Amino acid sequence: DDRTGKVSPGVKFKDAELIGVPTIVVVGKSLAESGTVEVKDRRTGERTDVAADHVVDHLVGLVSAG
Repeated sequence: DDRTGKVSPGVKFKDAELIGVPTIVVVGKSLAESGTVEVKDRRTGERTDVAADHVVDHLVGLVSAG
């Protein structure tokens, strides 16, 4: 979600839930700290930390499996 202005992360997450985005990728402080991003599967609620350089392969695997 690349909206500009004063849109909080909470509002962005809520909107993603409302429109039914099946997989959410959260890029936050963990990217700088450990080089990972969080991938959340809305269907199962499972959250996985994935190395930033492997996140595309991880997402392709999720789409292929679904």
